[in-house]
Amino acid sequence: MAKQLKPVELFLAVGLAATLGACGGPTPEGGEAGTEPSPTADAAHGGEGGEGGEGGEGGEGGEAGATGNPDTNYMSTLALMKGHLMVAEELIAAGSYEEAEPHIGHPVEELYGGIEAELAERNVPPFEDQLNELLDLTKSAPESDQLKTEFDESIAAIDGAIATLPADQRQSPDFVLQVITPLLKTAAEEYEAAVVDGKIVEAVEYQDSRGFVLYADQLYQTIAQEMEQTRAEDHAAIAKSLQELKAIWPTVTPPETPVKPPADVHILVLQVEQRSS
Repeated sequence: MAKQLKPVELFLAVGLAATLGACGGPTPEGGEAGTEPSPTADAAHGGEGGEGGEGGEGGEGGEAGATGNPDTNYMSTLALMKGHLMVAEELIAAGSYEEAEPHIGHPVEELYGGIEAELAERNVPPFEDQLNELLDLTKSAPESDQLKTEFDESIAAIDGAIATLPADQRQSPDFVLQVITPLLKTAAEEYEAAVVDGKIVEAVEYQDSRGFVLYADQLYQTIAQEMEQTRAEDHAAIAKSLQELKAIWPTVTPPETPVKPPADVHILVLQVEQRSS
């Protein structure tokens, strides 16, 4: 049964549709650097959602969603997919197949619909069936050799969708930072949903946030050298904040005691945001 759409992911879908309607389709080169989130973001700043007590994928709707730039929104959705699958891969490697299942389900159940029309506009082969096959296999035969094949093909499909963005855009610090910031904000909100009274009570939310931080760092590494050369102070600050953030999720299995409280995570994410503009 599909989970309830989380606030941030709902906002991504609505925001993407709105920007496409306003712009008449995706822009090939993206928008101006430092594009501000839509004022309607506050409407998506909700509380916890989902089933089984799981916190909402952030209540961080606007910042993690629509920016007015369809390319950024498109990439942000794909980045969330990648973060989910990165943590799922860790859990599968650890033999924690049941824990991996929701992270494999999120991309197809919560996110794919938000970019389905975009994929068609960009002539990207649909990959919903691929994601569903991976999810079904995780439930029915998680220890089979076919699971790795299906997993690799799903990752390749998402990477192929990302690759439709122009290479110079994907390598642009301005564009990458526009994607990293909302991804980290979503991670902060997920982490906040996971921690109650100084304890991690929602493993799925902890793991979601870990995946988003890991992928945000991976994205940043693609522009780190240029940032160091052209914006040395900003680079040093962002790299330091990312390093500190990664340390908050030492393992895919939640620690008994949180490394840092949610407030500290929000501060570190804000430091990245301030250096990203």
